[in-house]
Amino acid sequence: MLTFFRIVDTQTQLRSKPAPLNARELARLRSILQYNSVVTEPEAGETEGTAYNFEANANAVALAKFAGLFTERLDVLAILEEAQFLGRAIRVSRAAPNTDAILQVSEHITLTPEIAVTSEQADHVLDCLGLDNHVTEGIPLSTLRSTLANPATYHRFERGNLTTTYEYLERLSYTDCGDQAPHLSWA
Repeated sequence: MLTFFRIVDTQTQLRSKPAPLNARELARLRSILQYNSVVTEPEAGETEGTAYNFEANANAVALAKFAGLFTERLDVLAILEEAQFLGRAIRVSRAAPNTDAILQVSEHITLTPEIAVTSEQADHVLDCLGLDNHVTEGIPLSTLRSTLANPATYHRFERGNLTTTYEYLERLSYTDCGDQAPHLSWA
């Protein structure tokens, strides 16, 4: 089983509101993402290309391209613009069959790639950081930065042969997320 470490923000108030997407609009969104080689991250049990619940980093697609597809949907364009401005992924979800999909700004900040490690490695990483996986689900980037600055933390990573992960987390902790409240989370 893999554990993913990524930057998220669950505290910053978003200006855009979730918007429904009918089947044709969802197909247009998938088409432009696919055409621009944007990989979607479907939820467990869903297949890429046909998923109704997925996240995608739409920052690689010019807003003008989206505007050409969604000319009458200012609410959809507002979501895409806010996601790009904040460096976040977009999230598509559908609560029940026979309902429209919902587009919204994701809590996932996509300014850095996520890191995937085995559950065992994740437990070692959290141990090195002095965190309990069963109690804590995230750590503010500022706290991560100060924890990593402690030489004892580096030595714990070194003893566990996790120096590459330490270096990645150190670079990640300095990610500038603007006025957002970023956390490193794992799941």
